[in-house]
Amino acid sequence: MELPFRRVVIRVHTHATEEESRVLYCLRNILPSSVEVVKANTKGHHGNPISVFEARIDQRKVLKGVWQCIFSRLPSAELNRLIQTTPEKVDDNCFFYLRFDKPAANNGSLVLTDIGDAVRLMFKILSFPAKREVAVPLVEKFLEEHRIHEA
Repeated sequence: MELPFRRVVIRVHTHATEEESRVLYCLRNILPSSVEVVKANTKGHHGNPISVFEARIDQRKVLKGVWQCIFSRLPSAELNRLIQTTPEKVDDNCFFYLRFDKPAANNGSLVLTDIGDAVRLMFKILSFPAKREVAVPLVEKFLEEHRIHEA
């Protein structure tokens, strides 16, 4: 199946208590090596320093590389869970949101999470018309076809 995404923004926050190199490694476990990561510094609610690492990708070949990285590290049980929860991860603006546990990503594995500090991915779904009810089946089919090819 054709890739149903137009672009992705991948973002992870680094708190003062974390080593930036380890957090950047989490991000690099999801990205092809050619992708540029930009760092921005900000402050938390109590004035604590926070670094934000972000990558924006809109080239189809690189987007495919992101999915190759995800599929290579996503255990089959997590892929099944992702397929089952796809409708709740797509919003009315046709964005598909993924969050991966930061400690697991640091260990080279991807585990879906809905809470806590995470590596966040926001995919823009390429659907015509741009409606959630059109976008959700596209993503489900894309994920399902990958599961079939892996079996």
